[in-house]
Amino acid sequence: MKAAKAFFITLVVVLLIGAIFLIGKDSIMKDVKATQEQTQSDSEKKSANPITKAIVSEALDSYAEQSTGKTKEIYESMSEEDKDTVTEIIANNVSLDSVSEVQSYVNSGDASGLMDYAEENLSEEELEELKDIMSKYVTP
Repeated sequence: MKAAKAFFITLVVVLLIGAIFLIGKDSIMKDVKATQEQTQSDSEKKSANPITKAIVSEALDSYAEQSTGKTKEIYESMSEEDKDTVTEIIANNVSLDSVSEVQSYVNSGDASGLMDYAEENLSEEELEELKDIMSKYVTP
């Protein structure tokens, strides 16, 4: 379970930090805006802003390339569907205000604080989805 917590904490932090750096990337924003205009239709499920999703996805991929060990192994073994689900959940809940709070948990190694944060800010459904995904790739 420690590996799952570490994976979850690392994933969330890296994505949030990556989001800050990637916001300034004009090319991503242009591509996302073009895609958004092409696919503007109402969906039944709440969907994250396409720009945010692109940033989170790019940050996740970048982090995975730089990671070593268990985190990289887990990421590389994840299906595209699971990666998309994680990206969607994070993109739906990321904000510039929450980045510093999450980063402080990661920098201090406060896994329980990060888990509390996730429980307070994610819906029950989102938490269950993340737990289901983690259980596929992390053995207790």
